[in-house]
Amino acid sequence: MPRFFIRAMTAASAAAIAALALTGCTQAPAAPHDGCAGIISKVLTADDSATTVTPFVAGDIPKIFAIPATPAPSCYYVTTSTLPPLSGVSYVQTQRTLLYIGISDSDAASIIAALRKTVSAQPWTVRFDHATPAAAPGPTASPAAAPTSSSARWYYNFNGASTDDKGEMGYYASMPISQGTAIQAGLGKPQNVLRIELQLKQVKK
Repeated sequence: MPRFFIRAMTAASAAAIAALALTGCTQAPAAPHDGCAGIISKVLTADDSATTVTPFVAGDIPKIFAIPATPAPSCYYVTTSTLPPLSGVSYVQTQRTLLYIGISDSDAASIIAALRKTVSAQPWTVRFDHATPAAAPGPTASPAAAPTSSSARWYYNFNGASTDDKGEMGYYASMPISQGTAIQAGLGKPQNVLRIELQLKQVKK
């Protein structure tokens, strides 16, 4: 066999091995998310969120929360549990989580404004509020600017009687989520995410 042919085969084999080595070092593409359960729920919802995937029906949301019916959330979760009796009174607690994935800036701002309007009157009181910081004066921010996030949580009827309905409402917005979070959630690329958490505690009947 001619020497030049042997050298060519050797070079080709070396290139193939190098290519395989490089392939092994590159990051595997993120797997597509499995609907609203699994990785989506684990990465994009909080520890105290509802966990049971449920079809969204706007009428299921208690009126005290006044959540806009549109746009509908990408994922909706509901978990109901009976709490241990307190002073001889048993309570049923229902948690709801609305998750908006890929929501527009304007829709997110509109929903957050509606939440803030709801909690602006009694018997709502603030638990914490980390609103989005105002933009610093100067040139327009570049498209590569860091994600902007904000969050808040409020109590409903915190000082009410033990037999009264009590609750909480909170939100977390990331506009958009980071590249790392997007990969973990199987979304492929950063997207705007808004999560709303609702909790209502009522005397068990």
